[in-house]
Amino acid sequence: MTEDFYCEEVLSGNTKVNKVLETESVLAYYHTKPFYPVHIVAIPKKHISSFLTLEESDNELFTEAT
Repeated sequence: MTEDFYCEEVLSGNTKVNKVLETESVLAYYHTKPFYPVHIVAIPKKHISSFLTLEESDNELFTEAT
């Protein structure tokens, strides 16, 4: 298995982030090394290795943080 920064560092709490929004299934936070003046990352709390592995039950993850 390859390293997954989001799961292994952010969601585990190993890397502290400035949260913008947190729900039961989604976390949005300011990027730790921003490229833009406002750079927010939104991630699911469920590990998804690829868009190819998405299941129909994952659809609501895309609309939850909007």
